[in-house]
Amino acid sequence: MLHKIGIIVVNYNQLTYTKNCIDSLLKSDFQDFHIALIDNGSKKEISKQLAKEYSNNKKVNLCFLKENIGYAAGVNKGFMFFEGNMPDYFLILNNDTVIDSKAIKNLINASKRYENNAIVSGKVFNFAPKDSLQYVGQKSDPSGGLNQVSIVKNKNEKDIGQYDFEMELGMLDDIFWLIPKRVYKSLGHYSEDFFMYGEQNDYAFRAIKKGFKLIYTPDAKIWHKGGASTNSLKSLSPRIQYWQNLASFKLAFLHLPEKKFLEFSLFWYLKTLCKQLFLFLLGKRSLNNIKAVFYAKRDFIDWKKGNIPDKDYNPFTT
Repeated sequence: MLHKIGIIVVNYNQLTYTKNCIDSLLKSDFQDFHIALIDNGSKKEISKQLAKEYSNNKKVNLCFLKENIGYAAGVNKGFMFFEGNMPDYFLILNNDTVIDSKAIKNLINASKRYENNAIVSGKVFNFAPKDSLQYVGQKSDPSGGLNQVSIVKNKNEKDIGQYDFEMELGMLDDIFWLIPKRVYKSLGHYSEDFFMYGEQNDYAFRAIKKGFKLIYTPDAKIWHKGGASTNSLKSLSPRIQYWQNLASFKLAFLHLPEKKFLEFSLFWYLKTLCKQLFLFLLGKRSLNNIKAVFYAKRDFIDWKKGNIPDKDYNPFTT
């Protein structure tokens, strides 16, 4: 029996990566799917090229947005596209990925083993070297906080079969993951309180709270470039640090008990500020890196009060 899959891919100014991603999906062994390709306000020439490539492909449904509404909102556009004809599963994957031809089938098989009560992901490899693992998931924080440590060390481990067993985890990234219909119906859309970073953590935490599992299967494989959404920015840029810190505050507020949240919002904030100050004094960070932490806390407080919706605001351009 075939299972209809609704696949959601969000693109923002990444023609080559997105084309490689879509083309790899179209080569899958499992073919009972449709793709919602959400173009999130890309440059006109990129949108035109995507239309040229896929407008006549019956499996690819193009949705062109006038502006960048953020990753979470982009995924939600994909959810809404399929809601009139609900698939058995949603597959969400980053556009800077190339998926193995057997991955979809193996994700479904793993989901069935858990009676479709789990979000399922698999092995994430680097683009180069192709046998180096980038991510398989994260362990639960033993203290009950937000420190879910990645199992793969430094995003670069040669795959020698060390993770060739299925396991339940404390966190998964939506680089690619399969969401069964019953999980989606229970959780609904991604939270648009997250413009950039944190949205998949929030969704995973919500799943766990509802009694669903986060499952890693070694049988599903994908190759991931990483950082395509912000490829013009360095990972330590104030712009990225602002988004990451703001997301951390929101996740703590939404998913930690009140006592742990108060501890986090004070001690983690001071620790992060002091670290950036120390690195600034060593000449390894700019003054804006310190400001990024401060502004994130300031804007989190306003968000909590309901004063600032999380659209595309960021006080830094680089």
